[in-house]
Amino acid sequence: MSSNRVVVLAATVCLALIGCTRTPRVDTRAEADAIRELDRRWQAAVDAKDVEACLSFFAPDAVEMLANSSAIVGREAIREWFESWLLDANISNSFGPEVIEVAASGDLAYERGTYHFVMETPEGRVEDTGKYLMIWKKIDGEWKAIADISNSDLPLPGQ
Repeated sequence: MSSNRVVVLAATVCLALIGCTRTPRVDTRAEADAIRELDRRWQAAVDAKDVEACLSFFAPDAVEMLANSSAIVGREAIREWFESWLLDANISNSFGPEVIEVAASGDLAYERGTYHFVMETPEGRVEDTGKYLMIWKKIDGEWKAIADISNSDLPLPGQ
Protein backbone atom coordinates (compact mmCIF):
# COMPACT_ATOMS: atom_id res chain seq x y z
CA MET A 1 0.00 0.00 0.00
CA SER A 2 1.42 3.38 -0.93
CA SER A 3 2.07 5.98 1.75
CA ASN A 4 -0.61 8.27 0.28
CA ARG A 5 -3.22 5.53 0.63
CA VAL A 6 -2.16 4.88 4.23
CA VAL A 7 -2.52 8.59 5.05
CA VAL A 8 -5.94 8.78 3.38
CA LEU A 9 -7.08 5.60 5.15
CA ALA A 10 -5.81 6.86 8.53
CA ALA A 11 -7.52 10.24 8.02
CA THR A 12 -10.77 8.53 7.06
CA VAL A 13 -10.66 6.31 10.16
CA CYS A 14 -9.91 9.34 12.38
CA LEU A 15 -12.80 11.32 10.94
CA ALA A 16 -15.14 8.37 11.38
CA LEU A 17 -14.09 7.97 15.02
CA ILE A 18 -14.51 11.68 15.70
CA GLY A 19 -17.99 11.52 14.19
CA CYS A 20 -18.88 8.60 16.46
CA THR A 21 -17.83 10.44 19.61
CA ARG A 22 -19.90 13.57 19.05
CA THR A 23 -22.76 14.15 21.40
CA PRO A 24 -26.06 14.14 19.56
CA ARG A 25 -27.41 17.63 18.98
CA VAL A 26 -30.03 18.62 21.54
CA ASP A 27 -33.30 20.13 20.38
CA THR A 28 -33.29 23.01 22.88
CA ARG A 29 -36.65 24.30 21.64
CA ALA A 30 -38.29 20.93 22.35
CA GLU A 31 -36.64 20.83 25.79
CA ALA A 32 -37.92 24.36 26.54
CA ASP A 33 -41.40 23.25 25.45
CA ALA A 34 -41.11 20.29 27.83
CA ILE A 35 -40.36 22.69 30.67
CA ARG A 36 -43.33 24.87 29.66
CA GLU A 37 -45.51 21.77 29.90
CA LEU A 38 -44.10 21.07 33.38
CA ASP A 39 -45.01 24.64 34.33
CA ARG A 40 -48.60 24.05 33.15
CA ARG A 41 -48.80 20.85 35.21
CA TRP A 42 -47.22 22.59 38.21
CA GLN A 43 -49.73 25.45 38.02
CA ALA A 44 -52.54 22.88 37.89
CA ALA A 45 -51.09 21.25 41.04
CA VAL A 46 -51.00 24.65 42.77
CA ASP A 47 -54.60 25.34 41.72
CA ALA A 48 -55.62 21.93 43.07
CA LYS A 49 -53.63 22.59 46.28
CA ASP A 50 -51.86 19.26 45.72
CA VAL A 51 -48.67 19.43 47.80
CA GLU A 52 -47.38 16.04 46.63
CA ALA A 53 -47.78 16.95 42.98
CA CYS A 54 -46.00 20.27 43.60
CA LEU A 55 -43.12 18.43 45.27
CA SER A 56 -42.74 16.07 42.32
CA PHE A 57 -41.20 18.88 40.28
CA PHE A 58 -38.30 19.35 42.73
CA ALA A 59 -35.01 17.43 42.92
CA PRO A 60 -34.39 15.83 46.34
CA ASP A 61 -31.75 18.45 47.22
CA ALA A 62 -33.55 21.45 45.70
CA VAL A 63 -33.37 24.91 47.25
CA GLU A 64 -36.26 27.36 47.55
CA MET A 65 -35.09 30.95 48.14
CA LEU A 66 -37.80 33.41 49.08
CA ALA A 67 -37.38 37.09 49.83
CA ASN A 68 -36.89 38.03 53.47
CA SER A 69 -36.36 34.47 54.71
CA SER A 70 -33.71 31.78 54.97
CA ALA A 71 -33.16 29.28 52.17
CA ILE A 72 -35.38 26.20 52.31
CA VAL A 73 -33.19 23.21 51.47
CA GLY A 74 -34.39 19.75 50.49
CA ARG A 75 -37.69 18.30 49.40
CA GLU A 76 -38.95 17.63 52.95
CA ALA A 77 -38.34 21.23 54.02
CA ILE A 78 -40.01 22.41 50.82
CA ARG A 79 -42.97 20.15 51.65
CA GLU A 80 -43.34 21.88 55.03
CA TRP A 81 -43.17 25.27 53.33
CA PHE A 82 -45.90 24.29 50.82
CA GLU A 83 -48.06 22.94 53.64
CA SER A 84 -47.68 26.24 55.52
CA TRP A 85 -49.47 28.27 52.83
CA LEU A 86 -50.74 26.27 49.85
CA LEU A 87 -53.54 24.45 51.67
CA ASP A 88 -55.17 27.70 52.83
CA ALA A 89 -58.44 28.15 50.90
CA ASN A 90 -57.99 31.93 51.00
CA ILE A 91 -54.78 31.88 48.96
CA SER A 92 -54.16 31.72 45.24
CA ASN A 93 -50.88 31.83 43.38
CA SER A 94 -50.24 31.92 39.66
CA PHE A 95 -46.97 31.99 37.78
CA GLY A 96 -45.68 31.73 34.27
CA PRO A 97 -42.43 31.78 32.35
CA GLU A 98 -41.33 34.68 30.20
CA VAL A 99 -38.03 33.11 29.11
CA ILE A 100 -36.75 29.53 29.14
CA GLU A 101 -33.17 28.93 28.01
CA VAL A 102 -31.82 25.40 27.69
CA ALA A 103 -28.09 24.75 27.61
CA ALA A 104 -26.73 23.22 24.40
CA SER A 105 -25.85 20.12 26.43
CA GLY A 106 -29.56 19.64 27.18
CA ASP A 107 -29.01 18.96 30.88
CA LEU A 108 -29.46 22.41 32.43
CA ALA A 109 -31.96 25.20 31.87
CA TYR A 110 -33.14 28.37 33.49
CA GLU A 111 -36.57 29.91 33.52
CA ARG A 112 -37.38 33.54 34.27
CA GLY A 113 -40.97 34.48 34.94
CA THR A 114 -43.52 36.34 37.01
CA TYR A 115 -45.98 35.41 39.72
CA HIS A 116 -49.13 36.83 41.27
CA PHE A 117 -50.12 35.92 44.83
CA VAL A 118 -53.47 36.76 46.48
CA MET A 119 -54.49 36.14 50.09
CA GLU A 120 -57.81 37.05 51.68
CA THR A 121 -57.36 37.96 55.35
CA PRO A 122 -59.73 39.31 58.02
CA GLU A 123 -57.99 42.67 57.51
CA GLY A 124 -58.59 42.58 53.75
CA ARG A 125 -57.05 41.38 50.53
CA VAL A 126 -53.26 41.08 50.25
CA GLU A 127 -51.74 40.95 46.77
CA ASP A 128 -48.17 40.50 45.65
CA THR A 129 -46.69 40.50 42.18
CA GLY A 130 -43.09 39.57 41.57
CA LYS A 131 -40.55 37.66 39.56
CA TYR A 132 -38.74 34.36 39.87
CA LEU A 133 -35.77 32.52 38.49
CA MET A 134 -35.87 28.71 38.36
CA ILE A 135 -32.94 26.47 37.51
CA TRP A 136 -33.81 23.09 36.04
CA LYS A 137 -31.56 20.05 35.77
CA LYS A 138 -32.21 16.88 33.84
CA ILE A 139 -31.95 14.01 36.32
CA ASP A 140 -32.42 10.44 35.07
CA GLY A 141 -34.01 11.83 31.92
CA GLU A 142 -36.51 14.11 33.72
CA TRP A 143 -36.39 17.86 34.29
CA LYS A 144 -36.32 18.71 38.00
CA ALA A 145 -36.21 22.10 39.71
CA ILE A 146 -32.95 22.44 41.63
CA ALA A 147 -33.12 26.11 42.65
CA ASP A 148 -36.00 28.56 42.79
CA ILE A 149 -35.66 32.18 43.84
CA SER A 150 -38.46 34.71 43.91
CA ASN A 151 -38.95 38.24 45.12
CA SER A 152 -41.64 40.86 45.14
CA ASP A 153 -41.95 43.87 42.87
CA LEU A 154 -43.56 45.76 45.76
CA PRO A 155 -41.45 48.15 47.85
CA LEU A 156 -40.58 47.16 51.38
CA PRO A 157 -43.00 48.61 53.97
CA GLY A 158 -42.01 52.16 54.86
CA GLN A 159 -40.31 52.87 51.53
